[in-house]
Amino acid sequence: MKTRVIPVEPKSPQPDVLQQACEILRRGGLVAFPTDTLYALGANALDPAAIERVLTVKGRHHGKPLSVLVPSVEAAAALAATLPDGTQALMRAFWPGALTVVVRASAKIPSILTAATGTVGLRMPAGAVARALLAAFAGPVIGTSANKTGAADPADAKTVQKAIGGQIDLVLDGGRVALGVPSTVIDCTAEPARILREGAISRAALQAKIALV
Repeated sequence: MKTRVIPVEPKSPQPDVLQQACEILRRGGLVAFPTDTLYALGANALDPAAIERVLTVKGRHHGKPLSVLVPSVEAAAALAATLPDGTQALMRAFWPGALTVVVRASAKIPSILTAATGTVGLRMPAGAVARALLAAFAGPVIGTSANKTGAADPADAKTVQKAIGGQIDLVLDGGRVALGVPSTVIDCTAEPARILREGAISRAALQAKIALV
């Protein structure tokens, strides 16, 4: 497979470029694109075959769930079985931004995406390209990092091409991302909540909004 690379304006992404990416996502293809944190490996989060492709490209086993990017809190609520008050407080404080909240998944989420855990990680990213792509696609998009599992964090398109070029359909090259570090992941199904991965948002910032283990 030859991976196409299309430059995209990082602050004002071209509508025609976004539509090309959306067409690929709708037919089960894979698109790498810049978010505020890293480049994401995007796929239709409700398409089991597309999810399987993501796992294969990343070399990731089926026992680890994949995170999902959403365009709004309302879209997140549609994918969650419930959104506790504390989770909603975190969303209000840190979305759009570099926080992934793990919540109970609704029945519409494929089991392969959750790794049969019954939970899903959701994030509303900052960054014009990611936000515009989510709005144009009008559905949830897988937001895992666009690299092989355990490899260097993909902060630019060149790193993505080196890692998984030839295995995906399209790379939207919007230059180097703003943060270059992963999102913080917090398990909101636990009581109190607990950090699963420390990232761009600090423990102290989270503790100002919610109790943590």
